[in-house]
Amino acid sequence: MRAAVGSDYPIIFRFSQWKQQDYSARLVQTPEALGEFLQPLSDAGVDIFHCSTRRFWEPEFEGSELNLAGWTRKLTGKPTITVGSVGLDGEFLQFMVNTDKVAQPASLEHLLERLGNDEFDLVAVGRALRTGR
Repeated sequence: MRAAVGSDYPIIFRFSQWKQQDYSARLVQTPEALGEFLQPLSDAGVDIFHCSTRRFWEPEFEGSELNLAGWTRKLTGKPTITVGSVGLDGEFLQFMVNTDKVAQPASLEHLLERLGNDEFDLVAVGRALRTGR
């Protein structure tokens, strides 16, 4: 990839560890498998990994509090972006289906603490910014 775009062009690779049609579907099941998936991409020139999860605060693997972005950063040494229900006080789909419910802003304290602990480098916000139905 890097050879195709040159050294001044940032390469950001976004991947998801969940599927909207099947929340239990996983791209990888273990940290070792995640490393095997990421290493060729890192070697090919990816600068930043954008790690999509359903809920950013949930640990990715048993035995560690790190989320997907945290594991990706740990395994590759590259900067990461976390995303997943950032800024929402509940599951985003409940607000899409139930038109009587309105999402309320969630505290960002836990997110900022994890950001400050260098678990991830950047935070993306998606569905929390949507308005209308």
